[in-house]
Amino acid sequence: MHTWWVVLGLSGAGASLGILLVQVLFWQRLRRVGTDPVGIFTQGVALRWVGVPLAVLHMVLFLLLTRLDQPGWWLGGVVTVLSVPVRRLLNLRAITVIVRGVGYEHGPVVDRDGADVARQRYRQLVLSWYRHEYTGHRVGDVIAIKILGLLVHLLFWPIAALGAQASHVLMCQDPADALGHSTDGHERPGDGFRTLGTPYVRFAARDPR
Repeated sequence: MHTWWVVLGLSGAGASLGILLVQVLFWQRLRRVGTDPVGIFTQGVALRWVGVPLAVLHMVLFLLLTRLDQPGWWLGGVVTVLSVPVRRLLNLRAITVIVRGVGYEHGPVVDRDGADVARQRYRQLVLSWYRHEYTGHRVGDVIAIKILGLLVHLLFWPIAALGAQASHVLMCQDPADALGHSTDGHERPGDGFRTLGTPYVRFAARDPR
């Protein structure tokens, strides 16, 4: 049985590292081609604040599985559940950097209250995001979906962790995905941000971080 845990742990760690390598290679390709300055900027920010931290966390969890066997499985599930708000904080940190360095044709990026996200402090953005997430339309549905999601994270954490690692690097680059809420009252979360238009880099010579 120990062999099974070792195989699962090493496979998961390899998959997590592989996802990170693909994301880095994609970023390097963008930089080499040089025709998408917005993508170069946002992918780099996403890797720094989301891709690398999540990859390190998930590789550690999978490697612990090779040593702890079944207790490692449940430890991985609990940590993956606890990492859900951490992922959100990382996403918000990334989008904070991005909206300060990227402008939009029909910008600026504003939240539900009309506050300019680029001018908000990180702490203010976090507080406003969570307030908007749990107030507004269909809050009960949002909470029910989140509870179901946490259960999936606990029981099937390897799939949930790897899926989140792959998807959150993309989601944190788009205001619609990073800042949208099901409680906003639109047909889809983030619809209010989908009319921002074409993005452009405001800081061509330096990183606004």
